[in-house]
Amino acid sequence: MRNVEVVCRASALNGEGPVWSEAEQRLYWVDIRAPALHRFDPATGRNETWGMPAWIGCFALIETDVVALALRTGLFRFDTRSGTMTFLAPAPFDPRRFTFNDGGCDRSGRFFAGTMLDPIDPLEPADLGTDGNGTPLWRYDGAAGWGCASPPVQTSNGLAWSPDGRTMYHSDTAQKTVFRSDYDTATGTAENRRVFARVEEGMGPDGAAVDADGFYLCAAFGAGCLLRFDPDGKLERRIAMPARFVTMPAFGGVDLSTLFVTSASFPVPEKDRVSRPMEGCLFALEAPARGLTPHVLTPDPVAADKEHRSDKAIA
Repeated sequence: MRNVEVVCRASALNGEGPVWSEAEQRLYWVDIRAPALHRFDPATGRNETWGMPAWIGCFALIETDVVALALRTGLFRFDTRSGTMTFLAPAPFDPRRFTFNDGGCDRSGRFFAGTMLDPIDPLEPADLGTDGNGTPLWRYDGAAGWGCASPPVQTSNGLAWSPDGRTMYHSDTAQKTVFRSDYDTATGTAENRRVFARVEEGMGPDGAAVDADGFYLCAAFGAGCLLRFDPDGKLERRIAMPARFVTMPAFGGVDLSTLFVTSASFPVPEKDRVSRPMEGCLFALEAPARGLTPHVLTPDPVAADKEHRSDKAIA
């Protein structure tokens, strides 16, 4: 095991989506199933928490203390200082059947979010989408709402971009497959999707990040490890973790050389969680290579909307 340290004993049901804020030198992350936004300060060990009214799949940083939250019920702008939540857009799917899952920003500041099937009423048919294969990755286009950004997948995960931004990675946990697509940085569109790697360990590939060397690092959910693939899709190394259900890595720290990893406890029966205290913790370890600078949502959706309405008034 690679000197993995428990930095926060969060006991998260479904810790996910870590994103490092360079401006704040703190790590934001979420608990999907015990819905909350968290902010961890590695300098003090303090972990702040804001409870949410619905499951939270992913988010994007906007500025210091301000984030865009992809809740099951839609996209919201949240100010951690005031607790103010501003509605931005409805969910682009039926929230009775689906919820947001993994997501993130490209190098131009566009926000993407995927989904997973989770019917609120288990008695209803588990409809996977119009073609039976799931739902696409969604791109938030501001006032225009959501745009389709990929072919359908059942459990969207592993979203990341190459250092030059011209390759987009996206996985389907249900298919145990990581895909790669040619990405147009000018338009935010992805084409020519093909298989990058297969992840047979555990339940398949979960959240991921790309380092400065262009290697793709993903969590293998249920296998207790991180897998690092070279740019050609060849497995370069396996990093053992002290929790079986690790969910996503993120680079952080002063020089982006620390790897933070979230994990989940919900797959463990409640009666067994006391005997498995590592599940649901937030971990940190030295990264195999430095990470890439995290990107924020640009422009701020609220500011852009105000500017748009102001232009209309002038016209």
